[in-house]
Amino acid sequence: MKVIITGGFGFLGLHVCKRILAVGELVGADESPHVVRKLVLFDAGSPPKDLPEDSRIEIRVGDITNADEVKSLFDEDGIVVFHLASVMSGQGEKDFDICWKVNVEGTRNLLEPCRVRRDCKLIFASSGACFGERPEGPEMDTTKLLPHTSYGMTKACMELVINDFTRRGFVDGRVARLPTVIPRPEPNSGLPAAFSDVLREPLRGRPAVLRLRPDMRHAVCGYRVLVRNLIHLANLPAAAFAESIDRCMNMPSLSVTLQDLQKSLASVVKDPSMLGSISYEPDAELCAKLSTFHQNMDATRARALGMMGDSSASAIAADFAAEYVDPLLLKPVVEIYEEPRHWLAFSNEHVRVFRVENPPGDTTLMHVHRFDSLYFFFTAAKVQGTKLNEEAKDDTLSCGEVRYGDHGNCLLTHKIHNKGPPVMMCLDVELAGFQSDGNDAPATKRVRIEADSSRLPPGLRLTKERPGANVHNLDLAAGTSWAGRIPFARALFVVHRGAHVRGGLGDRLLKPGDVFFREGPIDMKLEVMGTRRDVALWVVELLY
Repeated sequence: MKVIITGGFGFLGLHVCKRILAVGELVGADESPHVVRKLVLFDAGSPPKDLPEDSRIEIRVGDITNADEVKSLFDEDGIVVFHLASVMSGQGEKDFDICWKVNVEGTRNLLEPCRVRRDCKLIFASSGACFGERPEGPEMDTTKLLPHTSYGMTKACMELVINDFTRRGFVDGRVARLPTVIPRPEPNSGLPAAFSDVLREPLRGRPAVLRLRPDMRHAVCGYRVLVRNLIHLANLPAAAFAESIDRCMNMPSLSVTLQDLQKSLASVVKDPSMLGSISYEPDAELCAKLSTFHQNMDATRARALGMMGDSSASAIAADFAAEYVDPLLLKPVVEIYEEPRHWLAFSNEHVRVFRVENPPGDTTLMHVHRFDSLYFFFTAAKVQGTKLNEEAKDDTLSCGEVRYGDHGNCLLTHKIHNKGPPVMMCLDVELAGFQSDGNDAPATKRVRIEADSSRLPPGLRLTKERPGANVHNLDLAAGTSWAGRIPFARALFVVHRGAHVRGGLGDRLLKPGDVFFREGPIDMKLEVMGTRRDVALWVVELLY
């Protein structure tokens, strides 16, 4: 498979490049993984110094507004394009013509060869700047787009064009409406630049003078989760979008203020006195313009499709410090919600579910587990675990394996390195219903629900018994159905292998790692649609 990344020399483009190279494959139009044999980085200017040394990379310096140059990139079918090249909002307001040419004509230049070649996918980076004038409340996928900037207008135009090209079968387009990615490693011309400056400058020991009000709310995300989401969006089967012709969706984000980010930064560094100073000199015109941008993006649809969000602003700050400044600035151990590879997938009073994904060669920060936990593994991987003040130890994980950690009685403080391949993916299910609040407070015991495995319906197999939960397996062959009464008062359904199903979990495409919580007892019926894929579920009986 050939992959093209426009804006490939930029911050986001390089991270997408590195992640694809580490994983080594993407899903094609036939819904099967294909080895990435060539990855083209297309951009203007000079390639960056930190470009990975990899024979799969091809550098193409060019102008996206030149149709012939862009057309020359498309020499085969089945190409996947990540279109990240764009004129940013500040520059777009100063120069309308270049904003239009790059953001609109440049995208059109990509769509035309996609239309000629078969089975091409285009993943387009749009922006929450599309919203503009709108009602109070969260920005929805369906909120009418009335942008107040030329940058937002050009992105909104291309959302409509990509939807139409997809509707007509010219291209398989997927549009990620992005929050502001923070922090950028270098200053930029975007109107929300202060949301990067508030983290980047103090971490580098420099003063940050911010031209926005400290209480202005804005939707942001870290680069790591966004790169993961862009690749996940590319890998989804076309059937995942069957309910609508609309391929545009908000990406998960955090709605934060500059004050929130300032506090989050202080919470993860070892010595806040080493940070550069932060001061505010709000510019009324800039504040007014930025107030039309995204403030609180609702990403219900994206999350249902498997996109993840940062667990906290502290995780974003910690990730940038470790990756771009100096990991020694951080406190020695971060909480699990401050670790940037642990993404909160589901939470209620009974459980908290974190999704963890480590590409080959990646290492988590040293973090602490305070709750008894079940670990569900989705890939066979070789990892190296290092507990605090202990030597590193190798470990082999099996696909479908379930482990249990008694962390309520004995905290686990460790970091994990993925020796790869492939991506190490697991769900950490914290059994929070009968434990402490995560701050060493005494555990609050709930009434235990006594389990009775003799009441299990046929097909549901008990595979693990632990003090706070029992784990059962349910396997369904492609094209079959299952019905039974699940007698649990509370159950968490975890998808191991997925397919399109109908019944008690809805009419949906199940994906590995999806989770569903249900109060019971439950009369459940599941029908596996199609004859290509089977379904495997873990059904977790929560006993408190």
